[in-house]
Amino acid sequence: MEENQKISKILEEFTLFLLEEGIECLSMKIKKYPKKVSFIFECEKITTDTMHFLKQQFKIKRQESIEMYGWELLGYGDSESEICLISTLVNFMTYYEKDGKILFNLVRYEEN
Repeated sequence: MEENQKISKILEEFTLFLLEEGIECLSMKIKKYPKKVSFIFECEKITTDTMHFLKQQFKIKRQESIEMYGWELLGYGDSESEICLISTLVNFMTYYEKDGKILFNLVRYEEN
């Protein structure tokens, strides 16, 4: 799958997950660098349970072997199983609070 298609799918699935968790105010930005993509999501009113769930999911390391097969599975399960797949397709996630909002930064290093 082309790198831009992967970027689009990660953006779509993480956005869908947040919306299904009840997030009402969400903004997102993509920053592309040479060999790296950063997905920045800013939202309000995220629950403690959702934050805990995301922290657990993004402890999973990126698994490049899943990229060939995992993409075929996206869109066929519930949002929780799809966020599990997304977590294996990014290198890491960081988050912080700013002015009462949560900012998530998902980083994916592009293949050579």
